[in-house]
Amino acid sequence: MKFFVLLCSVVSFGLLSSCNIASVATYIGSPDPSQDAVCVLPNVRTVVFVDDRRNVMHPTRLRRIVAEKITDDLLQNDTLVTMVSPRDILRISSTGDRYGEPIPISQLATSVDAENLIYVELTGFSLTSDGHTAKPVANCNVKVINARKRERIFPLVEESFRVQAVVTNIAPSRLVGSGEVRKLSEELAINLGDAVAKLFYSHYTGRLGEDVEKRRH
Repeated sequence: MKFFVLLCSVVSFGLLSSCNIASVATYIGSPDPSQDAVCVLPNVRTVVFVDDRRNVMHPTRLRRIVAEKITDDLLQNDTLVTMVSPRDILRISSTGDRYGEPIPISQLATSVDAENLIYVELTGFSLTSDGHTAKPVANCNVKVINARKRERIFPLVEESFRVQAVVTNIAPSRLVGSGEVRKLSEELAINLGDAVAKLFYSHYTGRLGEDVEKRRH
């Protein structure tokens, strides 16, 4: 009888082990999770403009960080070949704002000899929801405009496409001290730029537990 129980245990263990091995093999052999581009951009001279008419992002240099992150990601992922530096269009925009006459979007693009413009309108940017708890969240509306034809090419139905970015696993101490607050603000701006750029190219979304393993190393 004891031999029979032992034999059953060995067989059961072997079956369970086989299932675990099969699961691991399936996990390793399965395609990497990915997200297709929401919009495939025409490969023409393009510029990114981050607008903050609601004055939600402080300091204003964070606008440049968002725009440069989008630009760098699109170039590095071979989404576009030619892009204009965001600094150029921000400089022209600030000149118009100085005189109280905002320059039309299409004119901003043509002023830097860009055919298409990725327009990012900031709608929210905060590091905390209650003044005490760290909960960085940024929101924006995105659209792509053909400046020469003065028509929207993305999205085709809605007026704009909403994008949100967050920063997770934040220590409370990061809300204390101007240096930490500055770094956290920049991190949120970079995450927002990353989220916007990923609308335009297929990207790896990661597996469950992967971020934890990466942080351990």
